[in-house]
Amino acid sequence: MSIVTSVLLIVGVITALIGTMGCFRFDNFLARTHAVSIVDTFSTLLIILGLVLHYGLSLLSLKLLLILVFLYITGSTAIHALTQAFLKHSENKGEIK
Repeated sequence: MSIVTSVLLIVGVITALIGTMGCFRFDNFLARTHAVSIVDTFSTLLIILGLVLHYGLSLLSLKLLLILVFLYITGSTAIHALTQAFLKHSENKGEIK
């Protein structure tokens, strides 16, 4: 495994762990969803790019890139839907009491 691949995978995993801790640290729903969505897309990008570099130019790399595109589309859509539903049905606009 090359150094670039190792660095991408390690940084991807570390950012995912930091995002998970941020999810528990923030005090309202909107801040939590923002932190999770940003970190989720960035860490997924780093991990999948590390795997693509590790496996080289192959069918597996194409499948990994398609998974990346699918995760970007569905992740953004899911976070947007959750946020809109929360704002529509909450009285306190994000504050957890």
